[in-house]
Amino acid sequence: MAEFVFNDVIRSKSGEYFLRTANSIYQHRVISSFFRNGTLLDSQNREYDTNLSEETLLDLTRGFHEEKKSEVKSLLDLSEKLKQAKQPETKNLLGLAFMRKGMFNEAIDEFEDAIVLDPENSIIYNNLGNAYIEVERLEEAIDVLEKAILLSPDFADLHNNLGRAYLKMSQCKNAVGAFEKAISINTYYPDAYYNLALAYILNAHTREDFALSVDCYTKVMEYMEKAARINPNFKNEYFERGEEFLRRNEYLSAYQEFEKGYGSGAQTNDMSFILDFYLRVIHSGKKLRSSMIWRHIRRLEALLKKYPNYADLYNHLGVAYVIMSKIVNNKAIQLFDQAMKINPNFEKAKRNKRLAEYDHKGIQLLFDAILK
Repeated sequence: MAEFVFNDVIRSKSGEYFLRTANSIYQHRVISSFFRNGTLLDSQNREYDTNLSEETLLDLTRGFHEEKKSEVKSLLDLSEKLKQAKQPETKNLLGLAFMRKGMFNEAIDEFEDAIVLDPENSIIYNNLGNAYIEVERLEEAIDVLEKAILLSPDFADLHNNLGRAYLKMSQCKNAVGAFEKAISINTYYPDAYYNLALAYILNAHTREDFALSVDCYTKVMEYMEKAARINPNFKNEYFERGEEFLRRNEYLSAYQEFEKGYGSGAQTNDMSFILDFYLRVIHSGKKLRSSMIWRHIRRLEALLKKYPNYADLYNHLGVAYVIMSKIVNNKAIQLFDQAMKINPNFEKAKRNKRLAEYDHKGIQLLFDAILK
């Protein structure tokens, strides 16, 4: 079977990017890789049936390439379009979208702008701290996460991410304290248990604190097992190799294996479609189509059947219905106008339009509050 390759340079005011998409005849996947200055930012793939004809495979590869190119260009265009916007939540959404593409410096720009507009928002500080960690700006990450903790001391994610920054700086004792605080707030936090175990392993290697290194194997495996009970995906091939190195007191090798295991096993319920939906709503303006919103609603409802106790999903579903009600309300006003165009003396239509316009003000206020 033939190999097909598509290349594109994507230019914007923030820089130049390179997108390469090709089918792998060995993996039976179409793989799209996204680079900046020779550094891989993101890679996505799609499996394909080995029985496809070459013409169909060519179309599939080309289509996947165009899809990924469109995603990046739309994101860069939207960022430029909203450069001067005074909407912290929109900038936060853009930052998250850039993070998902591996475009961490672009994400940082959005989060920093958002914080200037909303300096009391601990969620934005958390996102900025994560982005700083990704580009190894660790002291800045610690600074913004500590500010966020002052705003929201009971937000477990903030303490976990603060611990991650300390861990990357090999400040194991500080990392242990941060992860323990995260667990005290949320006793069902698998990532914090796993990270706490990593901190103990790294401390045993660096010998930063003797007290933490005592009975290292027992403590590490206790926390690893707790993490795996909550998130069984943590029990993987790297977990087993990490435990074997740990038994032999080969702490650096154990740390490296367990670190790989974290990347492989961390929960990755793909909620990216929610972020994409919000960005499309912002970008589309008055061109929103009800069919797009209904598809989004059905997807959220399907996820709620799978995760019935996930509060965020109920919130996102409520937002979707608010957006749908805005479209329905606009359509209603248009229909009342059409009725009065045919019969200018149609009093019932006039009354109904006034009622719809009254509702429209409330819906618009809610819509703006949610998305701005």
